[in-house]
Amino acid sequence: MSLVASSCARELERFECLYACSEDPWDYRTSAYEREKYAHTLRALPGARLGAVLELGCSIGVFTEQLAARSELVVALDFSPRAIELARERVGGLANVQLVQASFPEELPPGDWDTIVCSEILYYLDPPTFARATRWLAEQLRGGACVLAVSWRGPGLDEPLRGEDVHDVLARELARWHALDERRAHYRLDRFDGDGR
Repeated sequence: MSLVASSCARELERFECLYACSEDPWDYRTSAYEREKYAHTLRALPGARLGAVLELGCSIGVFTEQLAARSELVVALDFSPRAIELARERVGGLANVQLVQASFPEELPPGDWDTIVCSEILYYLDPPTFARATRWLAEQLRGGACVLAVSWRGPGLDEPLRGEDVHDVLARELARWHALDERRAHYRLDRFDGDGR
């Protein structure tokens, strides 16, 4: 097993343990922080109605449900089988939602995305994987997609990167598409509008 594969396996095991201890380990359903962040994220999305949306790191599907109300299609991805199982309980009955258990950026589903939402996921990537993800996001922007990134600004625990650093890199590497930079005390939101928008 390669070092990268071993690291991914450890990270997946950590998340599965979190979901085994709690069906909502980050209090997505009840947290005032999450509620405010979700509302801000929805306001920052372009247009009242969205087309095909790729949500990276959907967890238990709380924000997926909100995205679905404004989207023609939401493909929601998480690398945790348990998270996908819990998300299916919440949004599995919605005709415009597809849940995919896969790792980002290694196992991306095919699609032409109008919007890509990266909420609280990018700082979990190690630096080489984050660099690969950033290149993929740039390709999507060149194709006309909108990319919205939201990350916690505070100190992490075991995460390889800090949210603030992730957004600094995105702002630099994706500068030609940078359309929105909004910072709150605990999180940062950046939107990048793709070519032709």
